[in-house]
Amino acid sequence: MSFNMKSGRRTVSLALALGVVVGSAGANPLLAQEEIIVGAPIPITGPFASDGEAMQQGLELAIAEKNAAGGLLGRPLELSTFDIGDLTPDKLEAAGTNLLQRQNSSVLINGYGGMGPDVLAFCSYSTPYFNNNATSNVVPLRNSMGCDNIFMGSDVDVNYAQSTFSQIMSLGHEPDSKTIAIVHGPYDWELNSAGAFREAAEAAGWTVSVETEVPYDNRQWQGIISELKGAQPDLVVFELLDTAGTSTFIDQYMRDPVPRALLYAGYIFSTPAFQEVVANGNAEGVLGMTVSAQQPGERGDAFVARWEETYGSKPPYSIAAAIYDTFNLWAAAVEQVGSLEDDAAVHEAIMGLDYEGVTGRYAFNDDHFVPVADDTLPSQLIQAQNGKMVAIKVGSQKVADFMMPEWGKP
Repeated sequence: MSFNMKSGRRTVSLALALGVVVGSAGANPLLAQEEIIVGAPIPITGPFASDGEAMQQGLELAIAEKNAAGGLLGRPLELSTFDIGDLTPDKLEAAGTNLLQRQNSSVLINGYGGMGPDVLAFCSYSTPYFNNNATSNVVPLRNSMGCDNIFMGSDVDVNYAQSTFSQIMSLGHEPDSKTIAIVHGPYDWELNSAGAFREAAEAAGWTVSVETEVPYDNRQWQGIISELKGAQPDLVVFELLDTAGTSTFIDQYMRDPVPRALLYAGYIFSTPAFQEVVANGNAEGVLGMTVSAQQPGERGDAFVARWEETYGSKPPYSIAAAIYDTFNLWAAAVEQVGSLEDDAAVHEAIMGLDYEGVTGRYAFNDDHFVPVADDTLPSQLIQAQNGKMVAIKVGSQKVADFMMPEWGKP
């Protein structure tokens, strides 16, 4: 059901992306070429803004490097962002109108875009759209709509939760009663993750002592913490895609923790907003996860060095490296095709790529996502240790020691 909205080309140039040297067209042949627009429908404001900033920075760095190396097909690249705020359908529809119909972007890239409304907004265009939505509902939706242009550079929530439970079980923490408490929000990622944690725990012989859903605007957690202390679980799973809510929960929990229990604070713990919390020592021992961080090793270390040189800080564990990889994956597919005009050929090239990035290996399956595995894009278990975020497990591989939090010690 795709149709091509790419009619006409921009003639008025915006500021060239980072990395293109400003000068005359004669001095720099790139400047004489029409720029390629990279569209980024990202949450610049609202509850997901800290990840939105990381998305923008990851794209800026990737585009700067590509421009410095001569551009894409000999043409300069330019980033154009559109604020999708709280990821509502109206904002995503507006993003499509602005970035595709008006600006004629050659690709859309974000970290996540509403986990469903973005599929509805961008499916009718032929322009490639990359996301890391990682929610189970988007796969059958994309399939049912026949969206050949939509690619998810991740697996789905259920599989990540099961992988994370296995990682936590491998840390060597001996449970007293094999009980788990699950506190989660009302969103798809949170609901599906909670269900998968429950199923994985029960399959391992554990009992769920507490399972409760909480709203996004909750900031007072004494009642929940009292319930947790009464249940005395060995593991507390807290999954809420709300920075303020999770931050206040951790703050209040750390003052009165459940003895001997590990605290896992989910994906949101890996976002830039929590780097300061961790640096201030206010989350020592807390666990979190990410689906999309750079891996240890030469390629990942080089990415971290370039990020630090550009932005003066380490990249967050949340989404920055995945955005960087997604851009370069798309550029590799375009270069293989040799043209930006044949979207169908670019889609086919993307599906055929076996692309090695800083986060792992991208190999899309028939459902247009990348299954989580040690040899593709393994999830990472992270922990706050001595004021720093530390990856302790990459898939099944141990990459750093687990630090037992003070309240978890006998």
